Amino acid sequence: MRAVDVAVVSAAPALLRLLPGARETVHHPGGTAVVVRVGPLLVAVEPAAASSAPSGVPYTRHRLFAGVARGFPPVRPGDVLVPSGVVGRPAYRPDAGLLALARAMRPDDWIPDHFAHSPAVHLGSALGRSDERSLPAGGFSLVVLGALDAGTDPVPRADALDAAAAFTLALLHRLAGLG
Repeated sequence: MRAVDVAVVSAAPALLRLLPGARETVHHPGGTAVVVRVGPLLVAVEPAAASSAPSGVPYTRHRLFAGVARGFPPVRPGDVLVPSGVVGRPAYRPDAGLLALARAMRPDDWIPDHFAHSPAVHLGSALGRSDERSLPAGGFSLVVLGALDAGTDPVPRADALDAAAAFTLALLHRLAGLG
């Protein structure tokens, strides 16, 4: 398999629905990935189950994780968490350029149309009290998480996944120079 610019490990099925253009399904020793172009970037998206194993997709620039985690006040369900560090995981240090792109995001860049409220983006080490079972093991340039409440209601879970997917796609557009 050829190398991609960005590999995204995603627990958010909405990300695949949102990706533009033609897709190529690629089978590799670790599983399957969907490869698309986002502007000049070649982007591979693989399922979150692959996050516990080394990625089967060779990447040249970045590896992102898009998923969900429990948020605590002032975080509301459907908000987006972009950690600059995670308590108990000192090895995670986000890419400074990607973190700056995340900081520069405006609500109009990414908020899904169907949201009843305007989700906020929480940057920083706000994940110290989060549900660490939802977090990836490591090796990521940036982690984007949709916030869940303590319940398991499927509607808020879908909103959290949609928020993570929409934010990740907007970030890819910014990285590609499209947004």
